[in-house]
Amino acid sequence: MQPLSTPPSSGRSAVDEAVATLRSRVLDGVLGPGARIVEEQAAAELGVSRHTLRAAMRQLVSDGLLRHEPHRGVHVPILTAEDITDVFRIRALLEHEAMRDVASRAYCPPDAVAALAALESLGDDAGWHEVVEYDRAFHRALIDAAGSVRISRTYAATEAEIVFCLVQLRPHYDRPVEVAREHRELLEPVAAGDVRKAQRLLDVHLRDAERNLLGSLPGVRAGSVSPDSTT
Repeated sequence: MQPLSTPPSSGRSAVDEAVATLRSRVLDGVLGPGARIVEEQAAAELGVSRHTLRAAMRQLVSDGLLRHEPHRGVHVPILTAEDITDVFRIRALLEHEAMRDVASRAYCPPDAVAALAALESLGDDAGWHEVVEYDRAFHRALIDAAGSVRISRTYAATEAEIVFCLVQLRPHYDRPVEVAREHRELLEPVAAGDVRKAQRLLDVHLRDAERNLLGSLPGVRAGSVSPDSTT
């Protein structure tokens, strides 16, 4: 972890810089599930005070990317089957509603189109964090295109945990082009105004991701997702 020896860039505070650095470490898998944040060591590596570090960790705990537990301190969470199922339940509820709205208008959000183009441009040597970012941007664009402040706000509240799930899907995709292909398949019926097909493909997309995550947990079978776990 590189020390923050230079002043915060772009007007960001030291806390913002520490949040960004820790976030990227978690999302890139440098700090893996279960990794504990040792305050003295982390503050020294980041080149910030322990007060600044604690403020940064509080933000990431609030986002769901870190967890604080008595007698264990702050650590990267280890997702349980219940965590994964709950995150995908929220995703299904919100994304199906957004998909219904945009497909009924045959409207392809420009930000979703741009995210898809960025995914398709990635080479096999691209970092997984790039794939995750464009995947996140694609789904967020569909959510925001529904035009509901409350849907967007609710989605934003769980977005960090959604991204944390995406990070752990890396072993299930050999190449970024696979991810891009799935997202192009999602967008085509939206452009055609085919609501039923768009929602069916979204359902498959979310079910497959949830099933892969659950299947990677010790003692959980890959096919253990309930048929009624998403709508």
